Amino acid sequence: MKHKKQFLTLMSVILSAGFLFGCNGVDEDEPDPTEEPSEQQQQNNQ
Repeated sequence: MKHKKQFLTLMSVILSAGFLFGCNGVDEDEPDPTEEPSEQQQQNNQ
């Protein structure tokens, strides 16, 4: 029973870390698709 609890705790930690850090695919070089083109151009000129 002790091993099962340790296994579940370990899996919870691994999954939590994956959700927190695994989906961070933001690339700063690509423009934000939600911004207007004029806003994107202002950022490029800075």
